[in-house]
Amino acid sequence: MLRVVVIGGGIFGTTTAIKLARAGHEVSLVEKYSDILQAASGINQYRLHRGYHYPRSPETGKSSRLAESAFLDEYGEAATDRFNHYYCIAKDNSQISGKNFLKFCDATGLEYKLVTLPCVKTSEVDLVVKVKEFLIDPIVLRRLIQKKLDQSGVRVRLNYLADESIIDSYDVIINCTYANLNFILERYPKLQQTYQFELCEKPILKLSRLFNRISLVVLDGPFLCIDPYGKTSWHVMGNVTHAIHSSNTGLFPFLPKQYVSLIDRGMINSSPITNIAKFLISATKFLPAIIGAKHIGSMYTFRVVLPNVDHTDERPTLVYKLNDKVINVFSGKIGNSVQAAEEVLRLVTLVNGS
Repeated sequence: MLRVVVIGGGIFGTTTAIKLARAGHEVSLVEKYSDILQAASGINQYRLHRGYHYPRSPETGKSSRLAESAFLDEYGEAATDRFNHYYCIAKDNSQISGKNFLKFCDATGLEYKLVTLPCVKTSEVDLVVKVKEFLIDPIVLRRLIQKKLDQSGVRVRLNYLADESIIDSYDVIINCTYANLNFILERYPKLQQTYQFELCEKPILKLSRLFNRISLVVLDGPFLCIDPYGKTSWHVMGNVTHAIHSSNTGLFPFLPKQYVSLIDRGMINSSPITNIAKFLISATKFLPAIIGAKHIGSMYTFRVVLPNVDHTDERPTLVYKLNDKVINVFSGKIGNSVQAAEEVLRLVTLVNGS
């Protein structure tokens, strides 16, 4: 048995802590916020990706497809397929054609059905396909994970900002801090890595009945998506261009001071800083009826990607040892969390020599 600390209470940190505790290790989980899943794991599009979203990165598509069953085995209570899911390929400025998107789906084993959709402007898209995909209810997921943490005996410490000194107190440190992966590595500057940090807005909208039970993505370039938001009647919206309020590449995210009161706070009503007008205007090209949407509020968080992958949109899940004590976990795909935790367990078992 090893004394293990998992730093970061997002989906990767909590899942890893649960797996390690079930294996008999003494596990502590530390999180800087007052609750688990409060940052990027709780502020996203809530889609359990099967791979459709990544036609320019077959590796990411395949990884998402293979990870789905493990996630559903662990967290199926928080997933739902009661909505209708659609992917569209834009006719102009898309980095992939409709024909090549279908080839990608066929090669990856992703089923689809060609359809028309009343809310989509047919003249602006190359094709529309209906697909099978799941959405995640963030409230149910948080409750489910909290229950599993309790049952597995993980010691959870909230409102605790870990620093490099924590390395001396445990046998193994699992670094699952996503936007802050370099923070506890300041004593190991050669192990720190460069990332691309994007401060993103996720608007919550009340849409017309035309969008009831619809989850929709327009690919593949500076486009958009809308997804039902839990059990509410609202949708959460994404936009490749307008969601990003600021961006930097380096060791740490840069947070402009005007966003300090907005970041990772859940939905902000009447936010003083929003790109909602740009979201809606750009979306009307494909979804004319969206212009009448009511803006309920917006959520803000950091999205982190590897630098220089815009041409492929690659989203790998990386689990690796930094040294004899520290294991790094980096991923932006919630669905890969269970597989990543299993890989951490394998590495920790090697450390333990059993």
